[in-house]
Amino acid sequence: MPYLCNLTRLLLDEDRTPARLIDIFYQLAEALEYLHSLRIAHLDVCHDNFVAALPEDERSQPAVVARRVYIFDFGTSRQLTLGPGAHNAITLPPTQIPPPNGLKHFDPYSWDVYCLGHVFEDLMETYPFDGKRVPWIARRVARWLIGKERGCSAACRCRPTARQARRALSVIRFLYVLWPLHSDFTK
Repeated sequence: MPYLCNLTRLLLDEDRTPARLIDIFYQLAEALEYLHSLRIAHLDVCHDNFVAALPEDERSQPAVVARRVYIFDFGTSRQLTLGPGAHNAITLPPTQIPPPNGLKHFDPYSWDVYCLGHVFEDLMETYPFDGKRVPWIARRVARWLIGKERGCSAACRCRPTARQARRALSVIRFLYVLWPLHSDFTK
């Protein structure tokens, strides 16, 4: 595996705009959607398990794409027989993000999405915006992914799937391209 930088370094080296943050959110959701399409639950999604390629990484390591986010550390991952929306709750392995309400059983795909919402929140806390506020839509997406946990024992409906998250972020990303200076997105 190529040596890549942590996600925070990418955020610090790039243009510090809300559109860039939304693009990174999109890439994170896209990576998780891809895993889930293969019926793989990562089960330890956290800020530290994403890396990014800088332009100099692409020049020295042709297998990577500059400004691209990658997910790694599959030590607790599981290949499952059922896909998202069809799998019952499983016992969670030890994870870096604490489960809500002391729960120990989760739909594995829903758990990944829950943790992704926390990654989004973490990025918003540490992301330097050149004096701009974090876009309200970014905060709303993070809360949507975290959801209101009800302790589902079957396939969870407390939050969206990774596919639904990626699709929503695709629309939001498109709007930022159309109206990059529109002030309503950051209020």
